[in-house]
Amino acid sequence: MKLRFYIFVFSITILFLGSCVPTQHLAENERLLYKIKLRGVEENDPNRIMALYQQRPNRKVLGATPYLSIYYFGKKFFNPKKIEQRLVEKRAEFDRRIQRAGTDSNKIENLLRKREKKITRLTSHLEEGNAIMQIGEPPVIYDSLKAQATLQQIHNYLNSKGYFKHQASFTTDSQNKKLTLNYNIQENVPYTYSQVNYNIKDTAVAAIIDSTRAESLVKVNQHYDEEVLVNERDRIELLLKNLGYYQFKKQFIVADVDTSFEQNQVRLQITINNDNDTIPHQVFRLGRVNFKADANLERFGLERDTILFNRIYYLAYNHRISPRIIDKKITIRPGQRYSLRRTSITNRLLTNLDMFRFLSINYQVDTLNSTLLTANINANPSRRFQETTEAGVSYSAYLPGPFGNLRLTVRNIFGGAELFEIGFRGGLEGQFALNGRSGNTQRPGSVYTTELGANTAIIFPQFLVPFNANRYFIRYSPRTRVNLNYTYIDRQEFTRTNQQTTFDYIWQMSNRLQHVFTPFDLSINSTHNIDPGFKQRLINARPEQNREVATTYEKSFASSFISSMNYTRVFNTNNYNHTLDAIFTRLFVEESGLLGSMVFRGRDSIPLGNDYLKIFKYYRVNTDVRRYFKLAPTTFLVSRLNIGLARAFDKNDYLPYDRYYYAGGGTSVRAFRPRRLGPGSYFPVSRDSLGRFEYETDGTYRRDIQSEQQGELLLEANMEYRFNLFSFVNGAVFLDAGNIWMLTNDPARPGSQFEFKDFWKEFAVGTGFGFRFDFTFLIARIDLSAKVYDPSLPLGKRFVLDKTVLFNSDNYYNLAFNLGIGYPF
Repeated sequence: MKLRFYIFVFSITILFLGSCVPTQHLAENERLLYKIKLRGVEENDPNRIMALYQQRPNRKVLGATPYLSIYYFGKKFFNPKKIEQRLVEKRAEFDRRIQRAGTDSNKIENLLRKREKKITRLTSHLEEGNAIMQIGEPPVIYDSLKAQATLQQIHNYLNSKGYFKHQASFTTDSQNKKLTLNYNIQENVPYTYSQVNYNIKDTAVAAIIDSTRAESLVKVNQHYDEEVLVNERDRIELLLKNLGYYQFKKQFIVADVDTSFEQNQVRLQITINNDNDTIPHQVFRLGRVNFKADANLERFGLERDTILFNRIYYLAYNHRISPRIIDKKITIRPGQRYSLRRTSITNRLLTNLDMFRFLSINYQVDTLNSTLLTANINANPSRRFQETTEAGVSYSAYLPGPFGNLRLTVRNIFGGAELFEIGFRGGLEGQFALNGRSGNTQRPGSVYTTELGANTAIIFPQFLVPFNANRYFIRYSPRTRVNLNYTYIDRQEFTRTNQQTTFDYIWQMSNRLQHVFTPFDLSINSTHNIDPGFKQRLINARPEQNREVATTYEKSFASSFISSMNYTRVFNTNNYNHTLDAIFTRLFVEESGLLGSMVFRGRDSIPLGNDYLKIFKYYRVNTDVRRYFKLAPTTFLVSRLNIGLARAFDKNDYLPYDRYYYAGGGTSVRAFRPRRLGPGSYFPVSRDSLGRFEYETDGTYRRDIQSEQQGELLLEANMEYRFNLFSFVNGAVFLDAGNIWMLTNDPARPGSQFEFKDFWKEFAVGTGFGFRFDFTFLIARIDLSAKVYDPSLPLGKRFVLDKTVLFNSDNYYNLAFNLGIGYPF
């Protein structure tokens, strides 16, 4: 009932605000541009046309204009005359201070800098208003000249797309000083190519273009499109520059369009002119290639030492990196035709070494032979020692937790462009106590978990293999990484350590696609100091019919030796910074047990001191797909699908604790507590110290909201609408759905097993809203979410949105609060 009341009040407030768009502040002849309607666009992209608008209405929320209201509210406190007076006073004050400084140039420079800062801030307030006004938006007053300019832009755009016979106009509707601008479009039939001909004076260039006609972007019967023509000119220019035509420019390519022959038809002639009327375009070859490793240094009276290796000249005052290593990253060689593609590949390979702060490749025509080029690769080395730190605060289980990372990178440690890294990390994270309620915190059942870790790694700029495979991968930036990692976790219930060694092969197929193959991933996991209360809870959770059989969760804490190999593929169509349309996919495949079986001859465990390490044999697959849609300059729709499968090879066996899947939390289904969702329709029942079930006052089982739940199958989907609120503050509305299931029978958790006929009824659903504070160097995130559908309840009672309560952490249906660093996905 409480939630229904809040929704009712919120709806009434929005309706009231929507009916009260502030127009009383406008002059008699002014009209507020309230809405723009685009009509008649069927074949063209309406978003491309809307991007041409010279004016845009004030932002609205359900018909209201809150940003305009905020602007007018702030304007009540805005006094421009007072700001102008402060500007005069500040200038006079600094003039006096500068005069008193006399001839002290340092003091005068500091005063001038301070004056500029003060004057800039006051000028900004004078021009843009006070802080409240800048959060809001000034009214967008309809301007007929800008409407006419927009119409002309629409005409130009439609003509560029081949709709030469279109019609476009605009009309306005006005009521209560709110104006609606209507752009009326009639596209009509577009023009198509009836002929595509080429006129090329250079016979060698003509032969190249003719041999690649199948790759042309412009074809007969295709719609006329100036954008495609521009792309075709770019294609021809790139084609010729990759075949030695260093001085060729797309300005030599001219497209002549004739529409006078047939109705709605275009005859296209593409002419490629010579540099002048008589001389054909020149094909250039490379005469000499120079690599200058310290281009940013100049030492008076000293000359750089020159080493000739594999026909390339290496110049440096001190050759810190072996030419043998750099040579493998250079794909341009003397005698080759000039190629822009090989130039770009060389630039990328050398940049990926992470040895150079700046790198450029330029060419000069040889003064003695005008058909030869000298290639100069100039590199500025990066600092040999680099330190990076990161700190932040997360929020989980009602507790804020600080964390920090420190990493030291040493470049070129052995003289072969290696990277040596040492990292340390530590933090506190809120966790729900699994051995009962915590008595030393304000929030019952919440405790801090301490996590400390360290790692060291060496990255080699080639594959370390017993055969010569690098020559086949040279263009893909092959790297080998050897990594040693140690993690220590101290929870109230237990202490857990992980010692891991990995050997990775990494290669970059392109800027979009990366592969990582790990043939050796060895780790030893040990669980110590198990709290007696937690151990008793594990025993109490055993099946009633067989109390001697430990649960899957209990067994997963066994000390273990894991020997696995895995593969990761990451594909990203665009930059992964949440500002452009993009597709991101990550595939992870892991197999464990093959190496252990070969070394330990099929044994299930190995001794280690007074303990035995279980050898796990399992397979694990996870795929994460994300799609970013840019709806407007600061508005995005983001979707995600996350699927995981993990299972032991022996159906009677189990997995290590950290190889299971878990659901719920800030990057999963946010309305449910971290690691507490599922599996399936199961929910744990709270027990007392003697293992007896506990009941609510209405006679139903009391839900255990503290126990972690693990599964072998994960299905998860998220959708989030992101938009700018003001300045660096963005908002988000989201919908999450997902759950985990067991594939093997788990008697201790009825309803946990995946059933194809029923699994779709067992998706947990949550919804909510959040804020993202974009500080450029990091993004702080706050999310508030409510449960919509709870699969652990009986059918017919699973819709629980109306049960949501606020600010009552002891209630299972309390509004969930998540704080984190970075986007959830």
